[in-house]
Amino acid sequence: MTRVVDLPAINRSVTLAAYVQAIRLAKANPDTTFKHGLTAWWPCTGREIMRQFRAGMNERINQRVPYGLRGLQP
Repeated sequence: MTRVVDLPAINRSVTLAAYVQAIRLAKANPDTTFKHGLTAWWPCTGREIMRQFRAGMNERINQRVPYGLRGLQP
């Protein structure tokens, strides 16, 4: 099974590897403007993307979904 991350802002799912690569790119370039964010379809800076990432991480922690069930396609 392939693990995916849903990006509802752009109505797409990406693989976990692509998601991690994009987060690393945003973290390394906080002042660069990217085509879209994780939760926003409009252009966002790397700093804004990291803010969205942290908010999503806290949301997933608080949902308490077991690790084995996270990101699995139905």
